[in-house]
Amino acid sequence: MTMKLRIGLDAIAAYRRLDYTPWHAIAEFVDNSTQAYFDNQEVLDAALAKDGEELWVAVVYEEKDDLGCVSDNSIGMSYEELDRALHVALPPKNTSGRSKYGMGLKTAASWIGNRWTVRTKKLGETVEHRVTVDVLDVSQGGGDIPYECFEGRPAEDHYTIVEVRDHNRKFRGRTLGRIKEYLGSMYRMDLREERLRL
Repeated sequence: MTMKLRIGLDAIAAYRRLDYTPWHAIAEFVDNSTQAYFDNQEVLDAALAKDGEELWVAVVYEEKDDLGCVSDNSIGMSYEELDRALHVALPPKNTSGRSKYGMGLKTAASWIGNRWTVRTKKLGETVEHRVTVDVLDVSQGGGDIPYECFEGRPAEDHYTIVEVRDHNRKFRGRTLGRIKEYLGSMYRMDLREERLRL
């Protein structure tokens, strides 16, 4: 089964040339996670309290494995929400928050690397959705991207995991320190008010 990546197919290859910084690219993922939390705060707070948890977003970079991973325990995405996330410049339903332009996931993932996978499962549903985007294939006309669904997952599970491989740039030394510093600064209010563990 496939899912359509709805963008100008040559545009996706241009994302790696955007004037991004590593911390701003990673912040796009954190914005998506935290905005999904704010949009579903009441139901998610109840689920997190039941598990004795708080909202968290984990950022892992493994240079030797050419892997960047951002995962969260936010609300997760349904099939329709994931499909919408693969549209470029299609704003989310709530445009008053952090993820208002509908660009973050695709631009940030494609800026960091040429192959990225999204695994997500929404709270209350029993299906995990998975898509894998090969930026070079898509830029050469492959607009259909592999989609898989895995049924029978526990309804109480909720997460999104974005893995990026075949990186366009390496993050080393001072850059890694600056990523931590800038993310801590960008989300200081959420961290201080204990709404987020990063």
